[in-house]
Amino acid sequence: MLEFEEGRKGLRRLIYASRFTGEGDFGEVVRTIVAASIQNNRLVDVTGFLLAGEGLFLQWLEGPATAVEETYARIARDRRHAGLATIADCPAERRWFRDWNMGQHRMGVADQALLAEVGLEVFNPTGLDADRAGRLLQRAGERHLRGG
Repeated sequence: MLEFEEGRKGLRRLIYASRFTGEGDFGEVVRTIVAASIQNNRLVDVTGFLLAGEGLFLQWLEGPATAVEETYARIARDRRHAGLATIADCPAERRWFRDWNMGQHRMGVADQALLAEVGLEVFNPTGLDADRAGRLLQRAGERHLRGG
């Protein structure tokens, strides 16, 4: 864990993609995950943003290194997620989503331009590199801050 201590106050950023296992209604599962994440993340000082659509998840977690690691381990054990793929895992100098214990956006038809910015035609985060995944999450988050 020493490498994460080099970031500001030991901050860590982790971006991962996963797919929904199909157990339950996807929309309801997303609402349940976000509600639980807000509560759990607040307790351990983790913030972040979740994109969900087409039965897929792309999530950015940030916070104290140990808390991010434990949060990701909990997600990995969650039966609603399968095929977890870590896209980025590195020290962070600052938080991008400091105001949200877990912001979220459901991807839809209106997001076509946003997807095109990172070279996607449909929401399929599994092939994204760290730069493109981060950009997609940041841009989606910015849209929420602007209210559009």
